[in-house]
Amino acid sequence: MPEEIRDPNRLVTTLEPAELARIEEEVQEIRACVPAWVWDGRSLPVPIDLIAREIYNLRVRVVSEEAMREAIGEDPDGHYGLSGLLICADGEIWVSKGELDYDWGSRRHRFTVGHELGHFVMHQSREPRIFCREIENGESETGEVDQNDPVPRPVPEAEANTFSAAMLMPIDQVRKRLSSNPADPVKDLQDYFGVNRKPALRRVETARILG
Repeated sequence: MPEEIRDPNRLVTTLEPAELARIEEEVQEIRACVPAWVWDGRSLPVPIDLIAREIYNLRVRVVSEEAMREAIGEDPDGHYGLSGLLICADGEIWVSKGELDYDWGSRRHRFTVGHELGHFVMHQSREPRIFCREIENGESETGEVDQNDPVPRPVPEAEANTFSAAMLMPIDQVRKRLSSNPADPVKDLQDYFGVNRKPALRRVETARILG
């Protein structure tokens, strides 16, 4: 793959088609290795916590944001908020306890676990050894952001988001849903896979790009 595509310092609002295809292939390989007693490949929502634990030996912990901030120390960049952390040395994924208080909390929880699992699979050879998933500036109480003004982010963060969406919404099932021409494709995927709007929108766009 050309080096400019893999530059981790590049800020993007969406990944290149080659990057999307690479992550899709990696996720399909992972899914093929998941034993049926962990996940049968069809039932929803995808048990991402169980996959993280049984396939990658990663413990998922629900903790306070204060505990997350203590784990990362001083915060010179001024994080808007933290949804999750991957602590590679301890083999743990931390997710925000506070977010579970919202009606969309379980959906966000699954996406955050998938995001941090994506970092573990794709990025753990890079620094830092702790990866953070931040709440995005402008995010509303429903856990959504303005889709007309996507926030540029480093390539590894965009990759982890793409990985999570691919894990939670298997591409074959996504294509089947989209082929039925629902009136609102994004809402249809939200309801069917049990995700929030932004990951569903990301998945619709990815399916269209990959064909």
